[in-house]
Amino acid sequence: MSLPPVTIRRERIAEFDYLRGMAIAMIVLGHSIFLAQPVFPALLENVLRGGTGLFVFISGFFFHHVFYPRFDYTQFIAKKASALLIPFLIISAFALLIRMFGWWQDGLNWQENLLNAWYTLRNGYILYPHWYIPFIFLTFLCSPLHLLYIRAHLSVQIIVFAAFSLIALLIHRPQSNSNFLQSLIYFTPYYLLGILFSQYEPQLRRWHWPLLVVSVLVIATTAIVQTYIWKHIGNYHKAAFVYEGWDLQFIQVLFGCIAMLALCRHIRPWLQQHLCWLADLSFPIFFIHPLLTIALENLVAMEAIEPFFPVSSLGTSLLVFIAVFLVQFYGSAGIAVLIQSVFKKNSRFIVG
Repeated sequence: MSLPPVTIRRERIAEFDYLRGMAIAMIVLGHSIFLAQPVFPALLENVLRGGTGLFVFISGFFFHHVFYPRFDYTQFIAKKASALLIPFLIISAFALLIRMFGWWQDGLNWQENLLNAWYTLRNGYILYPHWYIPFIFLTFLCSPLHLLYIRAHLSVQIIVFAAFSLIALLIHRPQSNSNFLQSLIYFTPYYLLGILFSQYEPQLRRWHWPLLVVSVLVIATTAIVQTYIWKHIGNYHKAAFVYEGWDLQFIQVLFGCIAMLALCRHIRPWLQQHLCWLADLSFPIFFIHPLLTIALENLVAMEAIEPFFPVSSLGTSLLVFIAVFLVQFYGSAGIAVLIQSVFKKNSRFIVG
C-alpha cells in the first residue's frame, strides 16, 4: 500500500536549519584530519568522512519543500548561478593567484607556473573541496528529471531510488572528484532521499524512533566492518567502470542523513541559536575554509614547526585535529562575518 502524496507546505522546518549547521561542521571536521595523521583513529575518521552526502540530502529536501510549489526552471538556475558560481569563480581566482605565487617562490619559472595552473584548472576546481560546486550545479540543471520523480507514484520513486543506490554502491566517487558526471550519479540517491523526506515528511515523522534506531545500528555496523574487516579508510574513489567492491561509506552516510535529521529534533535550546547562525554561514564557511587549509599547510612547513610533524602520539593527534577544526571552522565564520559587514548584500557574490 502506497503513501499518498502530502500537500506541499512551505513553512520553515527548524530541524533543517539545525541540520545545515551540523552538515557544514561535518564537512570541515572531515577536512581537519590532514595534520593529525598518521595516528588518527581509523574508526573516527571513517565516521567523520562523507559529510558531502548530508549537504546533498539537504539540497534535495529544499528543492521539493521550497522550489517545487512554484517552480520556474530559468529563475531557479539563475538564482543558483548567482549564489554558487559567482563566488566559486571569485574565490577560485584568488586561490589560483596564491598558488601561483607559491610556485614562483618555490623556484618555478613562468612557463612551469602556467603549466601547473593549467593542470589545476583542468580538474574543474582550484581548491579541492570546491569540486562540489560544479557537481551540485549539474544536479540543479537536472531539475526537470527531479520534477518527474516528485510526480511519480511512490512505488516508482522507491524503485528509482533503489536503482541509483545500487549503482552508487558499485560506481564509487570519482578519482580526485574531478568526474562530475560520476559524482552526479553517485550522489543522486542522497538528493532523492531528501526529496522523499520533504514529500512524505508527516508520515516519516511518525516513524521517528524506529528510523533513528535502525540508522544508528546501520552506521555502527558499516563503520566497524569498513574499518576493521575491510580495512578501508575514508571515502571510496575509483574510475567509474572498474570494480573495487562495495562502497560501505555510501551506506553509512545515507543512513547518517536519517539519523542526524532525527537527532535534530532533540537539539537543546541553548544550541539551536548557534546552529541557526552556522546554517546562515554554511556556504561562506564552505567557500573560505580551504584557504585556511593552505595557510595551515604553509605554517606547518615553516622550519620552526616542521619538526613536530607528522604527529606521533594519539593524544597529540586529537589535539591537532581539534585545533585545525577550530581554526578552519570558526576562522572561516569570522572572515565571512567580516566580509558581510564590509560588503553588505554584495558579500553573497564573494562568499555565497
